[in-house]
Amino acid sequence: MAKWKLRLMSEAKGKWKDILESKYTVLSGVNHVRSCCQSWWWRDLENICREGDGVGWFQQAVAWNVRSGDSVHLWEDPWINNSNIKELYPRLFSLSLNQGMTVGEAGFWDDYGWHWHLKWRRERFN
Repeated sequence: MAKWKLRLMSEAKGKWKDILESKYTVLSGVNHVRSCCQSWWWRDLENICREGDGVGWFQQAVAWNVRSGDSVHLWEDPWINNSNIKELYPRLFSLSLNQGMTVGEAGFWDDYGWHWHLKWRRERFN
């Protein structure tokens, strides 16, 4: 089951993934189908790596490698210390116009390093 979960997290494309995600998840990756309506396989996949509060051995063993940032969602994916930025900074998330974007879409590399290109609903305070 852990191999299936890893494939679901890491593969960018695939009919099997598109079907499962359209049936069981939304963009943020949050399960939105009542457990009584899920297949046994999907419930096992969601629960196999959880312990207690939802952070089990799988979440502790897997680390994100952002690379170009094309497959890691800026706000929704837990790519910083096993947490997502949406939960760490809910106020910033509510003000962001970059919701749903990947890390790669929200910035760029040049000779001097990484530069964020974030857009906000209102100007920053000076």
